[in-house]
Amino acid sequence: MSNKKKIFTSSNRNVIKHFWSDFVSVYKFDIFVAFILLIIVAATASIYPYLIQLVFDSLLDSSKKEWVTIPIVIACIAMIRGIAMFFQIKQVAKISLSVAVDIQKKLTKHLINSDLIELNKLSSGNHVSRIMNDVILIKDGIERSINNLIRDTLTILVLMSYLIWIDWSLSILVFVIYPIALKPILKIGKKQNVIATSLQQQMEVVTSTLTEMLQGIRMVKSYNLEKTEIKRSEYVLNSMFQKMFSLVIGRAKVLPILEILGGLAAACVIALASYRVSLGELSPGSVVGYVTALLMLAQPARALGTFNTVAQEALSALTRIYHQLNIVPQVKSIDHAQKLIIKKNNSPSISFKNVSFGYDPKLPVLSNINFFIKPCSKVAIVGQSGAGKSTIINLISRFFDPLSGHIFIDNQDIRKVNIFSLRNKIALVSQETIIYNKNFLENIRFGNLEATEEQIIEASKIAGIDKFIQSTLDGYNTVLGESGNKLSGGQRQRISISRAILKNAPILLLDEATSSLDAETEKEINRSLEKITKDKTTITIAHKLSTVVNSDQIILFDKGKVVSIGTHKDLLESSVLYKKLYRLNTFN
Repeated sequence: MSNKKKIFTSSNRNVIKHFWSDFVSVYKFDIFVAFILLIIVAATASIYPYLIQLVFDSLLDSSKKEWVTIPIVIACIAMIRGIAMFFQIKQVAKISLSVAVDIQKKLTKHLINSDLIELNKLSSGNHVSRIMNDVILIKDGIERSINNLIRDTLTILVLMSYLIWIDWSLSILVFVIYPIALKPILKIGKKQNVIATSLQQQMEVVTSTLTEMLQGIRMVKSYNLEKTEIKRSEYVLNSMFQKMFSLVIGRAKVLPILEILGGLAAACVIALASYRVSLGELSPGSVVGYVTALLMLAQPARALGTFNTVAQEALSALTRIYHQLNIVPQVKSIDHAQKLIIKKNNSPSISFKNVSFGYDPKLPVLSNINFFIKPCSKVAIVGQSGAGKSTIINLISRFFDPLSGHIFIDNQDIRKVNIFSLRNKIALVSQETIIYNKNFLENIRFGNLEATEEQIIEASKIAGIDKFIQSTLDGYNTVLGESGNKLSGGQRQRISISRAILKNAPILLLDEATSSLDAETEKEINRSLEKITKDKTTITIAHKLSTVVNSDQIILFDKGKVVSIGTHKDLLESSVLYKKLYRLNTFN
């Protein structure tokens, strides 16, 4: 058999090995307890055929009275088996759910710590699908592995031992017929693996599509796109249905195979056993017990027959998750990195030296960037859309690292300092303010988790949002709704400014902080920003040049390069591009 046809390839074995060491081995004791319970459940199953054998033989022999006591024994065994099954199911559920939650925690932690470039390769819906849908498949795989692969295998072994004990010659028929089903079942399982992988990908598409649709529902309604979005959602849902249905069909194919072969085995056994009873070689009770055991063998055999499909689905999901977990973040602190040191009550200088960057190395966004920002100065970075302005912010914050060159803060290479200490010195106000479904206090406190309520209120006053908050039903305890849907753009920005005030970092980065606001709100926000830029090194990414004319320095970007540096007055006189951009911003 070729490697492609193997159920457990070397790759799969490697995944299972890592899965055991990373997640499952922690629960060795729980697994041991579950195994003991599984043995009890399996062992008690095999007793029934033997007891039935004794009852029939005693009924045919008046000297034997086992039929009087055996019903009591059966009742007791049923009670023991029932209790053992309850605790076994409970124990297995505890193990599978614990492992599933551990995977979700680790995957979530990994995603939070991942590079932005890697995160942006997939939509948020795709990531959520892996955390939820893929992990559920793994959970189901664990449960089936323990319940079917272990419990049912034990049950089959015990029952087969009983069959051999009754009559080995009859058992040969069973051992010959049942393995015939193995090859088609394995073949079906392989096809199921392909379908399962495709289904998981499609579920990511569905999650992503529905997330996008709900997030953009205002745009959908405003442009009368309801029918288009309904068609799009129906298409992805239908595609998912087709794959799910194919998966169900694959599972359904296994059961008839087992049913037919099981019936064939039972018919052959009954025919041969009846013949041997007529010869006096077997007692009627032995035949009844044998057939009972054979019929009981069918249920765990069916479960094992469908297990391969479930295992393939779980392996496929696990492989995808490990593929995600094995991506090593490139942006991280070096070993023994020193803290970024900035003199107390002082704001730092920032310098770029021969910095180049591209999300794709073959398509550079920035090329050989050089500039110097003095401490406590207010610098604006301007240019046409796509010039690379916001990338500067991302590089200073080390959301990305340059392909070449160096960035210094107070003569300290930021790649050589601890990332936590670097970002602790930076406050970012962007055009996209993330608002959580929490109250005002909790949302603003993200700027400083140790801030008191009094400090939060003071920051809100400086940012100009305190009066609005006080006017709401529950004041600072008012819950803002999912994604802050109860707030206007200006109110969202003021919350972002409040966070920056609380953080009180020596470096302030303003990334198009007022670009989406109306003129009056923009003026109000800028007045709030002026209050917090004092004694800070401030970098403003601006599309509207009218908002940065008073900057100490303006850096003009074009096509990923610095083309001019100077004051507003200097650039109006020396730069044709700046003059053009300023006129466009002023008169449009």
